[in-house]
Amino acid sequence: MIKRNMSLIVTNQFLTVLADSIFTISIMWYMYEITQSPLSSALITAVGALTSVFISPIIGVLVDRREPKSSMQIGYAVMVAVGVLLALSYLFWLDGVAFAIYVVLIIHEICMTFIGPAKNKLLPHIVGVSRIVKVSGYLSSTSQTAYLIGQGISGVLITVMGFVGVMLFHSGVYIIASILLIFVVNIATHRKDEEAESVPAKKSSMVSEFKEGWTVLRSNRPILKLTILASLMNATTIAGALVVVLVSDHYGGNAFQFGLFGAFAAVAGILIGLVADKVSSFAKPFIVMFITLSISSIAFIFMGITTVLYLGIALFVVMNTLMTVYGILYNALLIVLVEDKFRGRVYTLNGAIATFLMPGFAIAGGVIAEWGVPVNQLFIGAGIWILLLSFFLLIDKDIRGIRKVSGKDAVTGE
Repeated sequence: MIKRNMSLIVTNQFLTVLADSIFTISIMWYMYEITQSPLSSALITAVGALTSVFISPIIGVLVDRREPKSSMQIGYAVMVAVGVLLALSYLFWLDGVAFAIYVVLIIHEICMTFIGPAKNKLLPHIVGVSRIVKVSGYLSSTSQTAYLIGQGISGVLITVMGFVGVMLFHSGVYIIASILLIFVVNIATHRKDEEAESVPAKKSSMVSEFKEGWTVLRSNRPILKLTILASLMNATTIAGALVVVLVSDHYGGNAFQFGLFGAFAAVAGILIGLVADKVSSFAKPFIVMFITLSISSIAFIFMGITTVLYLGIALFVVMNTLMTVYGILYNALLIVLVEDKFRGRVYTLNGAIATFLMPGFAIAGGVIAEWGVPVNQLFIGAGIWILLLSFFLLIDKDIRGIRKVSGKDAVTGE
């Protein structure tokens, strides 16, 4: 049963990320084709991030009110409608398709916010807490694979099928993902949890439930501190959003060579995800997280120092591989350290706080680069910032108190 659940949820993840990557690349391409405005294309990223920041905490409340599979199914149903809506807009309202793209992008981001935390709530019920890191690694590898394939076939699909065909293909993939989810069942070890969740609870307002989620996050000191750390780390978007500029201006690379950055990083992410449980278990979580974060920061610094393109690619792969391990472990901690009934709210609050700085710093990086500041200097500065932040993992007693990633024994005081 568990093996079947793992196969189904991994396949579901593959289809979800594949459809999402095709959708994102397609609308960015068509937005630029329609408007011929780089700003309009850039706003797609900004709209997605801002939606996540301001809407996801509310979605977390809704996710915690429902059984996770039903929340995911709702998300998939609306995703299917999004693709059909954009296809119809392109056919019958071409003058307004740019506006329609922004509207459905917000809806798309909201739906992904439904699916993400709901899946996190579902995982312990279908694979068991002891397998969370292992399955998270498989999901990460699957996501990287799907993203890589999505990038590779998007251009072909656009050429062969056109915008309408791509949007309908996107909807079809989500239909299949939704069907697979039907066959995922809760394992016997979680029957008590399911029975408890099935007992009618006293109705409370959205506001009170949101506050309850915030209280849980605030009282869970290790997760709160890791959330704040993630937010501070995302200030590096000031450089990270300019990888294409680094490749073009600093390394003198072309579009094909820029593509190699993402391709090699994705392949490395696939491989590390398959062994993430073994890599992350050789020491206490804070040690693993410190090692991965600190070495990643050094790779980030040397990406700005070197002028050799293929050395830059190698450093980028090292950074992304180690940050994949960090991300898998971090996501597993979000699952095992948070009580099931609060997990949706804490997960979405975590995402909102962690991404809060990204839009502003992404724009700031673009402005600074426009002023003539060499982009490699931003990479060096961002890498130093991450290196400094990594030492917090060694000195904070709450994070050091996370003994292992396994259920009730996950946190012990030091």
